Amino acid sequence: MREPDPSENIEQYIGNAVQEARLAKARAKVPGEDWSQTFLARRVFTSQSRISEVETGDAPPDTDLARKLESALGLRPDELVNLVRILEQDTVRDYAKPFLRRQAQAELMHACGPVVPGLLQTPDYTRELLLSGQAGDPKDIESFVEQRMARQAVWERDSPPWMSAVLAESVLHGATAPQLKRLLEAQETPNITLQILPSRAGHVLGTMMILTLPNGVRGAYTEGFDTGRYSEELAQVLRFQKVYDRLAADSMAAEASTAAIHEALKRFL
Repeated sequence: MREPDPSENIEQYIGNAVQEARLAKARAKVPGEDWSQTFLARRVFTSQSRISEVETGDAPPDTDLARKLESALGLRPDELVNLVRILEQDTVRDYAKPFLRRQAQAELMHACGPVVPGLLQTPDYTRELLLSGQAGDPKDIESFVEQRMARQAVWERDSPPWMSAVLAESVLHGATAPQLKRLLEAQETPNITLQILPSRAGHVLGTMMILTLPNGVRGAYTEGFDTGRYSEELAQVLRFQKVYDRLAADSMAAEASTAAIHEALKRFL
């Protein structure tokens, strides 16, 4: 890959690198390979318009597409992926960065909140949350959605994490049909347990997740509107574990929670 041009941003640099590698392939004139944007799109299972967005720097690839482009274009492994990861870090608020790094490593998660945890969200639900929260420029929303979906790769690990989540009943009233179906799928997964907290039983004032890492270290993350905090201080972790335990005790059992999700889904039928 060529040396970076200081006048370019990372998006432009990735786009130019992809375009130059594609055109180099085209100049080789291998029979049956025209290496147009459409040809490359077929090789990486996307659309010609998506390749165009990447090459112009308008919408950089996510890590999955970056890996496919590296393979198709003969670039070194992680050459594009590492740049994409830098971009992703730049779009994550500073207070969330340590939490997201720990979340990717966690073996056990206890979550509660008035919205579906990010690791269980569907693209349409994530998109609605980001738009309603005014999370940056609307033209960047799709990039944010891709990043959140990419984090769900934790479920594809050989030994995926265990998650127990308490969801406020209001979540069911605000969720989309695909999101409710995703919750039902999660409920059928042996390593995920969802409980619905009835409105009459209490309130969840913010998003919270407690992580347990492979080495036994535990951390607690809390998030509100435009603010958040991650801490591995024992006193903080125990404080939020107590909050989670109380909410879980006041919530519906898993079977009743599943029935409540099914009931909420009926409004879309």
